[in-house]
Order: sequence, then C-alpha cells, then structure tokens
Amino acid sequence: MWRDFARPLFSRPGLLARLVVAGLLCHVAQSSAQVRGEDLALHTFKRQQLDDVYYSEGANAGDLNHDGQADVVYGPYWYEGPEFTKKHELYPPKAQNREGYADNFFNWVYDFNGDGWNDVFVVGFPATPAYVYENPKAEGLGQHWKKHAVFDSVANESPHFIDVVGDKTPELVCTFGGSFGFAQINPEKPFEKWKFHQVSDVAAPKQFGHGLGVGDVNGDGKQDILAAAGWFEQPAEAPGTSRWTFHAAPFTDAYGGAEMYAYDVDGDGDNDIITSLAAHDFGLAWYEQDKSGAEPVFLQHLIMGDQAAQNHYGLVISELHSVALADMDGDGLKDIITGKTYYSHHKQSAMWDAGAVVYWFKLVRTSKGVDWVPHKADGEAGIGRQISIVDVNADKLPDILVGGMVGCHVLVHERKVVDEATWKAAQPMPVVVPPAAKFIRGPKSEIDTATGRVAHSLEGEDLTVTVTGGKTSVQAMSGFNKDRWSGDKQLFWIGGKPGARLELEFEVATEGPQEIQAALTMARDYGIVKASVDGEPLGEPIDCYTSADVVTTGLLTLGAQKLSAGKHKLTLEITGSNPAAVKGYMVGIDYLLVKPKK
Repeated sequence: MWRDFARPLFSRPGLLARLVVAGLLCHVAQSSAQVRGEDLALHTFKRQQLDDVYYSEGANAGDLNHDGQADVVYGPYWYEGPEFTKKHELYPPKAQNREGYADNFFNWVYDFNGDGWNDVFVVGFPATPAYVYENPKAEGLGQHWKKHAVFDSVANESPHFIDVVGDKTPELVCTFGGSFGFAQINPEKPFEKWKFHQVSDVAAPKQFGHGLGVGDVNGDGKQDILAAAGWFEQPAEAPGTSRWTFHAAPFTDAYGGAEMYAYDVDGDGDNDIITSLAAHDFGLAWYEQDKSGAEPVFLQHLIMGDQAAQNHYGLVISELHSVALADMDGDGLKDIITGKTYYSHHKQSAMWDAGAVVYWFKLVRTSKGVDWVPHKADGEAGIGRQISIVDVNADKLPDILVGGMVGCHVLVHERKVVDEATWKAAQPMPVVVPPAAKFIRGPKSEIDTATGRVAHSLEGEDLTVTVTGGKTSVQAMSGFNKDRWSGDKQLFWIGGKPGARLELEFEVATEGPQEIQAALTMARDYGIVKASVDGEPLGEPIDCYTSADVVTTGLLTLGAQKLSAGKHKLTLEITGSNPAAVKGYMVGIDYLLVKPKK
C-alpha cells in the first residue's frame, strides 16, 4: 500500500515531525522529477467576470450558435465565445436572492434532439423540476428558448449528467422519491418526461442529500453509483430494469460532500474514491481501496481538514460543495479542482467570509507515496454547487467555469515555461504547523459546599450573552458525575461553526490589571476556542475535546489585561476541533473569575 503524506499523522504523539519530513521528501521528489527533464511550466489562471449578479449556482460551456466556438451558459444567459462579452437571454432574467437560493443550480450543454444544435439542460433548487431549453437555431437565437419540463423533481445537491449504463446517451443521476437512481432520456422523444430507474431500496434523503458520484469501483468496466454511505454496483445485465447491489462504505465522517469520483489515485490498479466530506463545513479526502482481505475496504486519507495541521501545506478551506476531477497540467494524472462555495449557507457556514478561493490539487506519485499539492487558481471567483472544466478557447488547456453568489467567472488557463529558479520559487512548500491548541487541564474548581458555587464566580448561565452563530441555553450538569460544575449548571452553546463568536458581558469595579480565569466544559464533540477581552487576545487556544467522560477544564488562567472600571466583553471564538473529535463544535462555560492581579 501507498503511504499518504496528507494523512493527519500528527494526531498521534510524536508524529507531526514525521508528517513534515514526509512532505518535504515528497516536495523534493516532485521538484527533482521536474528538473530532470520535464518542462518547467507554471500554470496560472486569468479571471474574466461575465456577471456579478447571482443567477445560478453553476456555469458550463459548449457551442450554442454553431460557430465552432465554446459559449458559456450561466443561469438565464448564454455568452458568445471566445470573448464572452455579448450575452443573450435563454429565458427572462431575474436576479436571485443572495439571502436565499437560486432557482438554477446546474447547467449542461447537450444536443438532445440530434439536430446538430446544442440545447441547455438546467437543474434547479433540490426537489424541483428539471428543464431542457431547446436551441431555436440560427435566426431564432435572439429570442427566448422553448422550455421543456423533462423531470418532476431532482433531489440530492450533486446530480450528474453522464452516460451510466453504456448506451452512449447521458442519464441524470440523482435521487427521487427517497431512492437513488437515474432518469433516462427517450431518444425518440427527448423533450417528453424522462423515466426514473430506482437502483436500490436503500433510502436516500428526499431533498437535500449531499455526496453523489459515478465511477467503476470494482473494475468490471461498468459505471457504479457512489453515495456518502457506500456504492451501488451496476449489474452485468439489465441495469435499467433491475436493482443494483449496495455495498456499505462510509465515504464521509460527517454528512457528505459534493461530486464523488472513482479513480486510481495511488496507481496500484484499482480505483479509489475521491470526495469532500461535508459540503458546508470541512474536509477533503481520498479513500484507498484495499483488496487484501476477503472483501474490499476503503481507508481514509485526509487531504485537508478543519485545521492547518491537517494539511502539510497549512491549507484550510471550508464549504467544498463542488469537486471536479481533471488533468490540469497534462501529466496524465487527474487533479482535484475545488474551492469555497462562498456564502453556501450564508452566515451559518463555517468560515463563511474567509475568501472566495478556487484551488487545484496536483496529484503527485513518488516512491514515497501520494501527495496532493495545492495551487491557487483564483481568490475572488469562488465556486457554487457546480464546477465545469472546459477548454473554452481551444488552446488544449482546461479552463475553469464557476457560478455562484459572487456571479459568473471564467478562469482562463495559461501555461508558461520558465527557468528552474522561477519554477522552484513558485511551488508551494510544506510548512511546520503546530497543533491548533495546546492544553493542560487546570486545577479542580473550589466549590463551596454551602452554596454549591465557586466563590466570587460569574456564572456563565447568569451573564448577558450574544452569539454570531448557533444558540445558547442553560444546561443542568448534575447528571454528569465525573466532575462538578459551579451551580450545577453551564451556559451551553451549540450550532456554532468555526469562525462563530460568543460574547459574555462582565463588569470590573476598579481600574487596573485584572487576571481573567474561566472553567469550561470538555467532551468528545466540543470544539477549540480562543479567548479575547475587548478584542485583545488572551493566551493560547483551548481544546475542549476529551475522549473520556464529560468533565470540566478545571480553572484556567486565560491571561491578564489592564481594564477600566465598567463593562467589558469576553469573546470566545470557535477555531476548529480536535482531529479525533466529533465535529459538533460545542462549547460549555461553567464560570468566569475576574480579579485584580497581584
């Protein structure tokens, strides 16, 4: 088996250093391979914004006006290639509400009726109908296109339009009525309603499922259907009329991500699975197929998590709601293209305002193992629910098309051969990233037996509180018998994500240096927080994860600050969670102590 340098080895004692060394070895191996004779080429992308209005979560391209040039489709418009400066309406345009969601999620270009003119296929908000807009041809291109309702309800947020059964006609892979399957086109009557084939009795979410893909998992030459919980094996015969065998395999440790792929990542002859792990949160991984036992198993290799230390280039991106797979640099290996689905759940999303980035991860195989080297394609375009990889200018370089909350963009691929020094300077380097939080548990709280409270404590449940995400409540803690809480209660914060903040108001009687202490709660689904007072940081982040029973942190000294008499705000910001934690990002505050520093 291959060793994967992007795996979170640091979660075990003493292995962070080995992670960094492995990354450096891989980088050296990659650089040496390039210097030994391959072209020293830099791959960059020039952004062209076609529209800044939110019309759709996706964009695509194909020749619509029969001039041999690729045109771009985004929501109600198509843009003439190769300049993409002249646009035409497919249907009456209406700007979509950025605080809601668009009625157009996915666009594909395909000639449905075989007349030689490409039509446009649109899938909208999950569990709404799908439509084909029929190309009016030649003189009719300036008018609105005829709209055909071809399927009543497309569920799952990552449908595919691809030939699944090998009949040389694409099918719409989705869920419908709580079942996985695909809708088939009648070639004789392509604009009439398509027929859905249910592949399995395994239940699927009826509307907002995450994670779906197509690929040959078992190497029999037939396309299988991938889902977050496993894969459906295409039968040898009658794939359009029979049930498909389901093989359970957890391709996420959360709720599922985006488009999924079967691809031989490590070059050992069998296909592995590539997927994001949580569409609105964190995680990008490949699952290595291991056939050494009686039944194949899939071993997770984390490429990028919710902490910088989980990627040895120090990269963290949230909201990976779309993933594409393509050979971006022409080396014969397929690379991952993804980015931030900016504002995907508005301000509820983890790190929602961290930047609308697009990245491609170069697949590198060496004798040391597999690495995914991140290259930034853009920092402003972001992605929506669909990334399309199309050569829009016929220069034999794959370009990136994206739509979403920040509009529509074409990222035009440019390749430039440079000298060795320039090439090396442009390569991302592995970085030494310390664990996100260093934590030593404090002394037990000194709870007065008469009052049941810590003397002079400011009880979390009694303080004025505001949050930027999630909600707070008062939780009774007397049922947790492995520790004691002051007042037998805590302020309980749930539903927060990394980047969310909780503010507690407290008052100081006299001006001067104040020592600020707190007792928090630890559990297996609690997060990492960093504290500040009036915007000034206090100490190191605090990891509230424990694999044992629910306990307190004990009394922690957060730091000291000179404060004026009057009201102040203690802020706790969620920065992530321990790699071993359940990604609940919960926070519990037992009490604060604020006292003059001696």
